[in-house]
Amino acid sequence: MPSRRIIIIGGGFAGVQCARTLRKRLISGSAEIVLFSRENNMVFYPLLAEVAGASISPMTVTAPLRQMLPEVRCRTEEVHHIDVAASEVEYEGYDGRLCRMAFDHAVLACGAAVNLTMIPGMADHAFPLKSVGDAVAIRFHVMAQLEKAEVCSDPERRRWLLSFVVVGGGFSGVEMAGEINDLVRASQRFYTNFTPDNVTVTLVHSRQQILPEVASSLREFARVKMEQAGIRMMLNRKVVTVTPEGVGFQEGDMLKGATVVCTIGTTMPELVQQMNRPKKAGRLCTDSDMRLCETQNVWAIGDCARVINAYDNQPSPPTGQFAERQGRQVAENIVRVLRDQPTKPFSFRPLGQLCSIGERNAVAEILGFQLSGFLAWWIWRTVYLLKSPSWSRRLQVASDWTWELLFPRDLAYPRIDQTERIARAHYRPGDYIFHQGEPATNFYVIEQGEVEILQRDASGQPAVVGELGPGDFFGEISLLDGTARLGSVRARTAVEVVVTGKEIFSNMSRTFTPFRTFLAQALRWRRLRLNPRLAHQWALLDRRPLSQFMEAVPAQRLSSDDTFESAIRRFDEHALSFLCVVEDNERLDGIIGRNELFEAFAQGKNPLTKVHDFMRSDPIMVTPIDTGLTAGDLMNKYDLDWLPVVDAKETRRLIGIVRSERMLRQIIAKDLSSEPLPI
Repeated sequence: MPSRRIIIIGGGFAGVQCARTLRKRLISGSAEIVLFSRENNMVFYPLLAEVAGASISPMTVTAPLRQMLPEVRCRTEEVHHIDVAASEVEYEGYDGRLCRMAFDHAVLACGAAVNLTMIPGMADHAFPLKSVGDAVAIRFHVMAQLEKAEVCSDPERRRWLLSFVVVGGGFSGVEMAGEINDLVRASQRFYTNFTPDNVTVTLVHSRQQILPEVASSLREFARVKMEQAGIRMMLNRKVVTVTPEGVGFQEGDMLKGATVVCTIGTTMPELVQQMNRPKKAGRLCTDSDMRLCETQNVWAIGDCARVINAYDNQPSPPTGQFAERQGRQVAENIVRVLRDQPTKPFSFRPLGQLCSIGERNAVAEILGFQLSGFLAWWIWRTVYLLKSPSWSRRLQVASDWTWELLFPRDLAYPRIDQTERIARAHYRPGDYIFHQGEPATNFYVIEQGEVEILQRDASGQPAVVGELGPGDFFGEISLLDGTARLGSVRARTAVEVVVTGKEIFSNMSRTFTPFRTFLAQALRWRRLRLNPRLAHQWALLDRRPLSQFMEAVPAQRLSSDDTFESAIRRFDEHALSFLCVVEDNERLDGIIGRNELFEAFAQGKNPLTKVHDFMRSDPIMVTPIDTGLTAGDLMNKYDLDWLPVVDAKETRRLIGIVRSERMLRQIIAKDLSSEPLPI
């Protein structure tokens, strides 16, 4: 078994190159190399715009990590925390549990995360370009816009459908604008309802020139060539909002666009943000050898790290070529540490910059030489073809590019929406849905059957503290509190439940006010019911007959033939909150509360309208054979302050009421646990 373990967090350029180099430099079996990456593939980000523009297939920009990295343990769990002092990482296992893994050395190469809150409305109305899924979504959306424009009879609406706005004039923004422009204009000949004049592609940039990373002359060349290709430039304009109609600028005016692509907006991953280590501009500060400041065995590389390049004493830019070189050199430094040799500072002379601008043109700076036009485009394709992560992917990219030179771009966009469905689960009697102490992952609503809630007693044995049936729900407390499950839930009968994931549940509980209010009301009673300090009181309360809480039938009542006007007068004169509607034989016909009165008023009921036309004819009732705990559960479930007590559900003869205030007084009474149980 290997005596050392090296953990790499991140499966991008930096992390993959680090793992590859370690595997080459270390003797097989001398160290265990573990790579954590949420995706099981590496994405070749420089070609995402080509995917969006239908120049290449989405699969050609991905490479499976397991095939690229033999003898490296690849794990798709997400790392949540690095305990530097203990030399351990904490990650979320496949079952939602938090696990820990020790390391001898750890390399942070987790890149940057998307920040969709940078501009108001960007998350709702704009397409980002940070993943293969984003590129495919843009590709299919552009093709859908062409199809809509083809059948649109309104000229103004048609021009809006064919308006595309790209925000950000860096490499990604320029390449994205060029690809969209090429795709739409090259495909127009297959459509008859619009012309190239109906198409507008606009590149919006907040600076005076696009492509700030290259020389000024190349920036100007790129601008002129892109404008000649039909791309509109809006420079020195800052986007401050994104709406369904387009983008809004700082000056207050709007640019209409049915499609908005934002190539700006990045932030550090949560793992980096929560680390209590020196940072600058959000990036982790490192020593010259890329060791994390104030540590001996934790290293940081790539976009998440601020690595000073000894070649020019400047911070390394967040580009793929720097990430790859850092990954290679940090691996060399780790090997030196393992061999008790001195480490070396990071030093790298950048090879240059390349950017495609559309219509088989590009700009390039290579080893100090400036190139533009078709030659630069040919070099751009050659360089990125050779830098693809594997020979299989290189052959696929070359094949796609050759096809695109000879044939039109593929206009198909298969619909990827799955058949609409609701997640459901079935449990047999005795099956546990979840156990006490497990992490919270789902919210459950019972469709059929019954479940029982269990908590461990003082001896550690599970004890039933409640039962739930159809229409009830469970699992919300831990999701809202962010804690482990407070109790276990077991199927009492065969059960069918609707299952909602924690992300959807969190979004609904945060944004949907009625749902949030309903949950808050349910939580108050649930927390009391699951409070271990009150477990003994609940057990006693569950064995107390309802007669011990019952009060006499209120003197004030109504009959079904009374009028709306008389009901309001009765409420006002006696300061009531409810009235029972009772017939001569003492049968409970219905109830009226403030809600029924206001609803009747809102419906424009006549003052002479009979009570039976607006009363609640199916009130929630309890009988003497029910317990105090049953009544409490019903009041909590239906948000009631009181319940009528009838002799039986069939006859509905009213014999009293129970109020929540009196029950609460009984629950908190100091002598409750000492009172003798009734025989």
